Amino acid sequence: MARVSLRAAGVLWLATVAVAQSATDLLVADYEKRREEELIAAGQRHVSLGWDIRDTGLQQQATLQFVRAVEVSEGKHEGAQMVLNTVRAYGEQFWRKKKKTPSRAALAAYEKRAAQLEREDRKGQIKLAKLAQKARLDARLREHWLAAMRLGAEVAIDKGIGKIDGETVPAELAEWLLQQTVEVNGGRRRFEVVGNKAPKLTDLREVASDRLVVSTDLPGDAAASLHALGLAEWPLLQDRLDGAPTRPLRLFVFARRTDYDAYLQACGHGAAAGGSGLCDYGTFQTLVCAEGLAPVDLHAIVLHELAHLFFFGTAPVAMPDWYAEGFAESFGGQGTFTWDGKTLTIGGALRKDRLEAVQKEPFALRDLFAGDAAALLATDHDRGMRFYAQCWALQRFVLQPDNPWRERFLWWENECRGALLGATTTARFGDPAPAKAAFERLFAQDLEAFEKAFRSWLAAQ
Repeated sequence: MARVSLRAAGVLWLATVAVAQSATDLLVADYEKRREEELIAAGQRHVSLGWDIRDTGLQQQATLQFVRAVEVSEGKHEGAQMVLNTVRAYGEQFWRKKKKTPSRAALAAYEKRAAQLEREDRKGQIKLAKLAQKARLDARLREHWLAAMRLGAEVAIDKGIGKIDGETVPAELAEWLLQQTVEVNGGRRRFEVVGNKAPKLTDLREVASDRLVVSTDLPGDAAASLHALGLAEWPLLQDRLDGAPTRPLRLFVFARRTDYDAYLQACGHGAAAGGSGLCDYGTFQTLVCAEGLAPVDLHAIVLHELAHLFFFGTAPVAMPDWYAEGFAESFGGQGTFTWDGKTLTIGGALRKDRLEAVQKEPFALRDLFAGDAAALLATDHDRGMRFYAQCWALQRFVLQPDNPWRERFLWWENECRGALLGATTTARFGDPAPAKAAFERLFAQDLEAFEKAFRSWLAAQ
């Protein structure tokens, strides 16, 4: 009788385990099904927006939405990739109407809708996190919470209880969440994109708006004044690019070089240590070291790096270095701007000594077009600075109203931005080769005349 009871107990235990496994398997299957549905729905939201604005003059914005559709759907939305491939294959012929300057109203309406889509993507990630929790998929749970925070979800930690966008995080993840955040303004927690690899800064101050978030451990009102500077640059960049990012720019200014270099190492840019500024497209922020800089030079680097990030946030096309650095120097080159704490004015000439260095020893344009800005600065700082100065000069030259190559240059710029050449994601810088090849096709035949005219103009400045 005892043997029968033991056998029955064993059978009952196996049945209980089987039922538990079956329930877990069902939850896992439900999670996988709902995840695929959410990814496809997210992709469709972005495809629909891109298609809706196809004929409004918002070409770069439409293509950006197609890129986002591929990105957020993780390739599950096959139509998104098909549309993006079509845009790039047909170029300007894809757009049924000629490129036009979008109205302020059209830009504002687009930015509002695009921001709403990002919020819906965030909600989708939180929904998937909760499903992953039920299915006991811990790795997927963390993945979705991280995705939600990268999309701007608010983080709160109080008495050991963590919340993301108001949703309570499981108690066993409280320490993990703490490691993903930093303390700002004396108590509030915010998501830190490099997690606990970031250097531990004390007295970190932050000033935030829907356009710009400034974090710094500089003393006094530095965060507020740098935030004002960045906001003043925003409309100037928007006018130049016929658009603006739909997520806040992030600016992180370090008081000490050791902390700046450590942060660069943490986000995979250790090779750039020793410099003063970097635009990190992967974390969508600009990183600046203030140590040893006079205020005007700090402002120049901030404006320069924010210009890079703004450009990428508007249309993440991979442009060649000579174009990208010339664009950024137009907004933050030393001497090109004035800032009195309230009003930012741009469009001035580059500081005299920097301009004279280029006039004395200019790069051949073939060498300039092949130049690698970071490598030049690392191997020969003075030559690198001359490269930046000539990039500024070349862009200023070609954009003169009477320049015979101006319209061709702008057509190339619009074509690159309209198709987002070289870009496969908004999470990193892409391949500049397609944009370089497009420029070569347009300018190779009369490059000699172009260079001669540029040299003549440069000497007269």
